[in-house]
Amino acid sequence: RRCLYCGVPIVPERAVCGDCLENLPRILAPICPLCGHQKADCVCKQHKLQFKAVCAPFYYEDAIRTAVYRYKFENKDFLAAAFARDMAETVRREYAEVQFDCMTFVPFTKKQLRAREWNPGETLAHALSKELDLPCCTLLEKLYETESQHTLSARARTGNVFGVFEACNLQNVQGKTVLLVDDIKTTGATLSECAKMLKFGGAEAVYTVTFAVTRRKAKEKRPADEIG
Repeated sequence: RRCLYCGVPIVPERAVCGDCLENLPRILAPICPLCGHQKADCVCKQHKLQFKAVCAPFYYEDAIRTAVYRYKFENKDFLAAAFARDMAETVRREYAEVQFDCMTFVPFTKKQLRAREWNPGETLAHALSKELDLPCCTLLEKLYETESQHTLSARARTGNVFGVFEACNLQNVQGKTVLLVDDIKTTGATLSECAKMLKFGGAEAVYTVTFAVTRRKAKEKRPADEIG
């Protein structure tokens, strides 16, 4: 048996190693709803994107980075259940006053789906729907192929996803409060573009949740139109 997060061997009776239990880079309340960082780490200067708020249980560092790599690139899809439990706890804390109608996920193109054979974000959303007892619906389509976001600069990411998504199944979108799910938030460009299209499709409000967010430090501050 291996630790769910860092992957080191552990005794069969445990799911998480002692080091991860003590040292996971958790995001503790209070948080900034606009960037998902702890208030003490926030450098976004309240710059708004298209979603109403974002939250995540962890920063994308250390064992969490390892866990995400194992999940996405080593096809450890069973990790979705563990990730979803952490995300559900954060959603219940941060969005306690929000009544969601449904959740959705960042889609792949058909070509991406054939190449990868699965969409990690979709699998994560379905696992989270079980934790929150909330229906998970396909509400977005990805129309065009794009370069991978992680290979691009912060400035290029917004342009890379502009106009590539479209809302679908509009009967499940119009007038709804939607929880949008993804695995990682870096600049927020992808989530913002998806939220914009859901609102164009008639959504009342879009909130977002990810398993991890990339921590931004003060020396990494970007122009206002790139912050998120």
